[in-house]
Amino acid sequence: MAFILSGTTVISYAEAEDVKDKDQRVFEANEIDFAAAPNAPGNLDEYVEDLTTKGTDRINQKIRASARWREYLNYTGSYNTVDSLPAFDPNKILSRKADFTDMCCYYTLKEYILPKIADFGNPESPEVQKITYYENKFQDLFDELMDMMDWYDADDSGTVDSDEKKISFRLNRRTRGRRNITKVR
Repeated sequence: MAFILSGTTVISYAEAEDVKDKDQRVFEANEIDFAAAPNAPGNLDEYVEDLTTKGTDRINQKIRASARWREYLNYTGSYNTVDSLPAFDPNKILSRKADFTDMCCYYTLKEYILPKIADFGNPESPEVQKITYYENKFQDLFDELMDMMDWYDADDSGTVDSDEKKISFRLNRRTRGRRNITKVR
């Protein structure tokens, strides 16, 4: 489990091996014809790492678009107006890197790999059920990371100081909505 770096810049949260470890059967069954992909890479690992890079970009955009990210930037004093909303910088992730790797694997599997072999005409097909499973795993982990902002170095000092940690607590209000429950698995 390691981030893929280009120089000192994070380009992906997961390597091909990380994705393969999450669901080996998809790759062992050899159901994906990656050679048919546009601009096909030389081997399966390159193809999967291209997909993890794509997934990392989407995750970064989801973080930047979230209300929790804006709340965190307000909390740390890094955000004043909508015009100055800074981009999410994955190089400032100092802890919980394994969670980001897992989240990238889940996203890559649910968005890019499993849809290539899923039978969407049959909602009971194993691939469609796996997509739902990985969607739930991704969303749980994404929500947990956004609720517990204890992993980001906002001032780029090399450590996550106590004034940079923001943990969002849910209101003690009775509700039937699932969005008000943070689950840690």
